[in-house]
Order: sequence, then C-alpha cells, then structure tokens
Amino acid sequence: MATGDQAEVVNMTRLEASAGGDRTLMLELVELYLADTDAKFPTLVEAAREREHFRIGRVAHGLKGASASLGCEEAAAAFRHVEELGRQGDDHRLDDALERAQAAWRRACRQLKGLAA
Repeated sequence: MATGDQAEVVNMTRLEASAGGDRTLMLELVELYLADTDAKFPTLVEAAREREHFRIGRVAHGLKGASASLGCEEAAAAFRHVEELGRQGDDHRLDDALERAQAAWRRACRQLKGLAA
C-alpha cells in the first residue's frame, strides 16, 4: 500500500478484528496506538540522527508491530523498511526511508483520529 490513498491507509477489517468487533475496545486500542507511537517516533528520529543502528532496528520493529496489529499496513511496511536499513547499517537510504515512514504514520494517525469523531 504505497499510494497513501486515504481509503488504503488503514485496513478497517484488520482494525475491527483486532478488537473482536467491539467498537469501544477498538477506540481504546486506537487511543493507545496514537499515544504509544507518538511517544516512540521521536526516539526513532533521534536514533537515526545519531546512526545508532541497533536502536533504529529495535524502535522501528516496535512501531512496525503496533502498526500492523491495527491494520496500518502502509505504516507497518514503511517501518519494516526502516528496521531493515537500521539492522543493515545502511545510512545511505535511511533518511529517505524515515521520511516515508513518518508520512505513512501521519496518514494512519489522521485516519485513526477520524474514527473517534
């Protein structure tokens, strides 16, 4: 899902399944995701700036898993790429991959925030 099209940002079937069809639980999971990823993303940026490859891989791995579990497939794929580059120590493509991950994550957050409205 690389297009960033609003309809493709969050897989709603996956999101609903993550909460067993319980809308209240789904909204709680969304709230937790938004708070958790908002707290962790700056750590990823800092690790990338300092070229701390192990930490890049570890933080990106967590963001990837959190995103995938809620159906944020585009963000999960982007964080997976950052994780791979971090683990490989590939500094040449890291900044671009991090920018793409941030953009995908922001699109997912916007769509998730819209669910509670």
